[in-house]
Amino acid sequence: MLDKPQVNLSLRSQWTRIVIGLVFSVFIVRLWYLQILKGQYYREQSENNRLQTVFVPPSRGIITDRNGTVLANTRPSFNIELVPEATSDVKGTVTKLAHYLEMESEPLLERIAHLPRRRRYEPRVILKDATREQVAKVLVRRPELPGLTVSALPARQYPFGDTASHVLGYVREISREQLDRAEYRTYRMGDIVGQFGLEGLLEKYLQGKRGIRRVIVNAVGTKIGEASSELEVAGHTVNTTIDINVQRAAEEALGDKSGAVVALDPNTGEVLALVSKPGFDPNVFVGEMPSALWKELSSGESKPLQNRAVQGAYAPGSVYKIFMQYAGLAEGVIGLNDGPTCKGGYGFAGRTYNCHKRDGHGPVDLYSSLVVSCDVYFYVLGQRLGVDRIYEYASLFGLGKKTGLQLVDESPGLIPSSAWKLSRFKEKWYPGETLSIAIGQGANLTTPIQIANAVAALVNGGKLYRPYLVKKIVSVDGAFSDDDFLPEVISELNLEEKAVTAIRRAMVGVVEDEKGTGKRASLNEFGITVGGKTGTAQVVSLTHHKKGTKLDHHAWFVGYAPAEDPKIVVAALVEHGGGGGANAAPVVKNTMAAFFGLELDE
Repeated sequence: MLDKPQVNLSLRSQWTRIVIGLVFSVFIVRLWYLQILKGQYYREQSENNRLQTVFVPPSRGIITDRNGTVLANTRPSFNIELVPEATSDVKGTVTKLAHYLEMESEPLLERIAHLPRRRRYEPRVILKDATREQVAKVLVRRPELPGLTVSALPARQYPFGDTASHVLGYVREISREQLDRAEYRTYRMGDIVGQFGLEGLLEKYLQGKRGIRRVIVNAVGTKIGEASSELEVAGHTVNTTIDINVQRAAEEALGDKSGAVVALDPNTGEVLALVSKPGFDPNVFVGEMPSALWKELSSGESKPLQNRAVQGAYAPGSVYKIFMQYAGLAEGVIGLNDGPTCKGGYGFAGRTYNCHKRDGHGPVDLYSSLVVSCDVYFYVLGQRLGVDRIYEYASLFGLGKKTGLQLVDESPGLIPSSAWKLSRFKEKWYPGETLSIAIGQGANLTTPIQIANAVAALVNGGKLYRPYLVKKIVSVDGAFSDDDFLPEVISELNLEEKAVTAIRRAMVGVVEDEKGTGKRASLNEFGITVGGKTGTAQVVSLTHHKKGTKLDHHAWFVGYAPAEDPKIVVAALVEHGGGGGANAAPVVKNTMAAFFGLELDE
């Protein structure tokens, strides 16, 4: 017989087992309830509800001309996207889409196949910048096209088409190579980025800040809630120095000819117009671009993406004679009233160097030699100066150097010297070569913006400015950027006033004198006096034939106005345009007329 303590212990043990059993039973029941009875429900909740981060692209900053006219802005755009996980037949869906849009299906299928891997249920763009008609066809047939969606986003727009295309540049989707670079570390595949011109140069200002939305979506990617969001911030507004009226006038005056025009404010260095032709329409880079078009733009024979105003290096021809005259006066090797007699040629070292007027100009001095562009006068001047003093004075005016315009990879051009030839060719300089460079030929190479800037320095009192394109950058809240966009003097030339006065008088004669070669640049009928200089630059080989047509010389004209108080300098270069007076001078005249608000007769 058990004693009382043992009985109590046994009872407690039994009750303990009962309690544990009850707790375990409750746990089993709850587990059965959750896993069996409600298991399907919770599995669906777990599977269907997921958090997805959606990046909202910002509106790219506006670019305007100096007066606020919009040159680049943002418009609504629509992409057709596919969520592959939301359809059981990707190929079938895409094929139907292609049929309804009257497109080939293979390119769309290839695009999907080559898209980078993304998260499940993340839409993949298969057609960028779809037309409203294409969007309507998709929306009306949504039941037949499972997995297809349409998204709205901002797209770049250039209201003036190809006008100022080399200034503005263009935007495209960021490349894999760019994503690997440090400056693009915050970007994602699919982002739009400036690739050229101001769009590329000022990307950090124009891009803006993307928005972030954290949304709850179900298994098919449908939004069922929103967790949090950060609003996007639009890019800054860029106010340029460009005058759209001057820009358009210059482009229209150049027409369908290849070449360049640069218009500057000589008192600040502001670029009023910068033209390079052939140009391109930056709008074509926004949507789907055919590969043939990209090949033509990037590597075509006409080189439409090359900025001829800044990157094109050409022999300056007779516009170089302006700087030759200043060198001669400053060095005291010529006077105002003395000069040779031009008989149509100049004999040197057993060779005759011809003047462009084969029967000669007769006696010429500083004024008349520039007015009629007498080559013989400058042959003599070049012989007296020598190559190295010519190099010194050309360099003084910024020729053979980059101007500092921060837009593209600028060409420095070339002003030859004896040291340059020795270094480049391991040969000494011969005196006969000096005669060629004295008239702007030979190894001389200059860019249109260099010529415009050099003449600006001549007529503004001797200040060589750094040309610039941006007046100010303003954020959406009205704050100005920290960058300083003020006129910048590269160097003070300390020009001899007497020499400058004489040359400017002769440049006025080029346009206004009855014998002048640049009369077609005159605005005298409007009471505005123009000074300038024509130039005809020989092409390397005039025996080259293209499609049976002989290549002509390049045509130059550089001018300024009003002559007594210059407000604008314009340099025009027409490739294979022939004579500068006949073909480049009218381009400058039309450009200046727009600047002064003049209406020219057709």
